[in-house]
Parts: sequence; C-alpha cells; structure tokens
Amino acid sequence: MARVLGIVALGLVGVWLVAHLLWMGPVEAAAETTAMWALGLLTGGVGVAAVVLLAVALSVGGTQPALLKFARGARNASAVLGCALIVVGLVHYRATEPRSEIHWVVLGMVVLAGAVIVHWWLTRVQR
Repeated sequence: MARVLGIVALGLVGVWLVAHLLWMGPVEAAAETTAMWALGLLTGGVGVAAVVLLAVALSVGGTQPALLKFARGARNASAVLGCALIVVGLVHYRATEPRSEIHWVVLGMVVLAGAVIVHWWLTRVQR
C-alpha cells in the first residue's frame, strides 16, 4: 500500500511541477484549471470508490479479510487525496480574485469525511 501511495504522491508532485512550468505566460489560467480539475476528478473518483466499497462491505457483512484490505487502501488513498485537494484548493483560493472559489476545499473536506467514516467502520469491525 505504501508503494501505491508513493506513486500517487509522485504523480501529484509531477502534476504540480508541470502546472508550474506551464504558468509562464498566457497559459497560466488554463494550466491551473486543468490541474485543479484533474485533481478534483481523481479525488472524487477515489472518494466515490471508498463510499461504494463501504456500502458493499456493510451489505455483505464486512468480516472478509480481502474486503477489509481493500477498504483500508481506499481509506488511505482518499485521506491522502482529500488532504492534497484541501491544500491545493487553499492555494487556488488565495490566488484568485475575488476570493470566491472555495468549492475545492469543501470537496476535499467531504472526501476526508468519507475517509473518517470508512476508518470508523474499519475500527468497529476489527474489534
């Protein structure tokens, strides 16, 4: 799991680096918008996967070890991506005028809330 999270973190740094390289000149807005939407879609997809996995686990019974392993992975990935979306959203919020685009931070908080729910469920099942 650490390898997957490392790959995701390197991917985020790569997207950030490419976006900063493209911020030279008139493509600044397009690069920032592309980076924000790519991160938002990735985070939303992982968040939806975590919630669907939680719903399936609750309906099946939730004590199967393979299901618990995938639930842990979805929880970890959604927590990392939720935090990344909050940080990038705050940077984007600070860089825009007027300061009105807070929806990325809110999306990151929703993803983190989903990760907390999955974490709560995992700790309850493991006891």
